[in-house]
Amino acid sequence: MQTTGRITLTGLLTTSGALICAASLIGFGGQIWWVFELASHFRPQYALTLGLCLPLLLYRRRYRWAAVFGAFAVLNAMCLAPRLLPLAEAAVHPGADQATFRVLLANVNAANRDYPKMRRAILKYEPDFIVLLEVTPWLLERLTEFDGRYPHRAVAPREDNFGIALLGRQPFLRTEIMQFGVAGLPSITAEIAVGERRLILVGTHPLPPVSAEAAQNRNEQLAALALFARQARHPLLLLGDLNVSPWSPYFARLLTDSGLRDSADGRGILPSWPVGLAPLWIPIDHALYSDGVEILRRETGPTLGSDHYPVIVDFHLARS
Repeated sequence: MQTTGRITLTGLLTTSGALICAASLIGFGGQIWWVFELASHFRPQYALTLGLCLPLLLYRRRYRWAAVFGAFAVLNAMCLAPRLLPLAEAAVHPGADQATFRVLLANVNAANRDYPKMRRAILKYEPDFIVLLEVTPWLLERLTEFDGRYPHRAVAPREDNFGIALLGRQPFLRTEIMQFGVAGLPSITAEIAVGERRLILVGTHPLPPVSAEAAQNRNEQLAALALFARQARHPLLLLGDLNVSPWSPYFARLLTDSGLRDSADGRGILPSWPVGLAPLWIPIDHALYSDGVEILRRETGPTLGSDHYPVIVDFHLARS
């Protein structure tokens, strides 16, 4: 007599949870193989799913699996801790004599034609600086309506996904279109006067890690950006779609090698991509800052018709 297997909810959850546990471990091997790194980006999903499995496993008396899933849920939660735990430092409040600034970072998607949403976001947030990624000549033509508000610009539009632009209310002491790494993609650096002090803004957009070569090019660009930030003589704010999550070993290396800090620490997960696919949301649009910059506020903005949500950051320069 032949018997057939019966799929149960408990069995399905156990199998799925075991795969998530395996992915959790694989994600720590991102420096071994670029495919392994892809598993590092979904730590929030891993922690949440494993945590939700626990009550059912306990109810079904699957105590060994419950212990395993609980341990891996804690492991993933520990990776999330810097973003979820309150900042140890005291809250920062600008003095009456300190200039505060707002920057809007947006990967607008080169194929996006929903310009009214972009326009509304600029008018709503009234940023002092705007860093736009995937900028095309089509978009720049429409942004001319803001010439009066943002007369100072550095732009490198392209028809592919790697055009870039920086718009500012106040003059830039100097700007430069730079190429970090070997991929030949444009980044923008700008030096800005803040009273007697100087601020450096960097806008950048490395390749997404869709192949071994693309991942290597991205990693080389992140390494070059880290060196630039480490050698900067003034406070620095780096903004961009870095195509890497905070749980990648290459993001950790970027912070270590550059001396920069993550503006999202203590402020939540703040996912920025992909719009419309909430179960896969991860933060890949970043604002990193050096000593001398103090972050006052950071939030994720509304959809602009792109596959990315914009990032809005309020900051000022720390007192000497």
